[in-house]
Amino acid sequence: MTDTGKQLRMARIFDPSTGKAIVMPMDHPLFAYHEVLEDPRPLVRGLIQAGATAFLMNRGTAKFVTTELAGRAGLILRVSIATAFTQRDTDYAVASTVEEALRLGADAVAPCVFLGSDHEKEDLRLWGFMADECDKWGMPIFPEVHPPAELSGAVAHQGPYTVEAMRLCVRISAEIGADFIKTWYTGDAKSYREVLRYSLVPVLIAGGPPATTPQTCLQMVKGAMEAGAGGICIGRKVWGWEDPFGMCRAVTRIVRDGASVEEALQELEARR
Repeated sequence: MTDTGKQLRMARIFDPSTGKAIVMPMDHPLFAYHEVLEDPRPLVRGLIQAGATAFLMNRGTAKFVTTELAGRAGLILRVSIATAFTQRDTDYAVASTVEEALRLGADAVAPCVFLGSDHEKEDLRLWGFMADECDKWGMPIFPEVHPPAELSGAVAHQGPYTVEAMRLCVRISAEIGADFIKTWYTGDAKSYREVLRYSLVPVLIAGGPPATTPQTCLQMVKGAMEAGAGGICIGRKVWGWEDPFGMCRAVTRIVRDGASVEEALQELEARR
């Protein structure tokens, strides 16, 4: 039952024909105001048509867009959260359960883990218990994992993180029970290939700091895919553009079709 459940749910997140995932995180309202997320239903509909395979959401948004998601895209439930008023970037609280994810019809759960923090011991304990529950019920676990910024000379939530830090990050995640992972890109395909070789499960790149041009984002996506990433989990760099659907189509061309950055940019420009 466990293997069947995970296999079926993962197939709603990863495109079965390519084995790649195009995940759109929309958990941002906890941290800041985004006008486009006031009513996310039109955005969700358009992103699915443009190639999104799944969405990462808090339970409130997930309930609000049920009709748009049903039978069209996978749902990943954010189960550990912080807010704009949280005093430390690494302080996330587990606010939902695997059982709640099952009730919502989710296809995976996504805890957020900061390795090396002063509460790492408790985080690892909760993460391990959640992985046990996920194995029990056939629910994939998709941790968003952050390496210690201070150990790699990075800026928290922005990077750049070293290959050494990222290799440990993905392997620790896999060893504790991740079925797939959201984490940072190292900046180029060659170094990221070294990171991915050390992971036992698919890795999806996070969006990272805001991009100034579409080309910057698409170059990141192309490099990650050339390195062997399992897909992308990028929000603001896609739906934050003036043409979010065009940007999603451009990303989809790279992830799904193997297009070049130039071809993807043509896709973005063609519909303007």
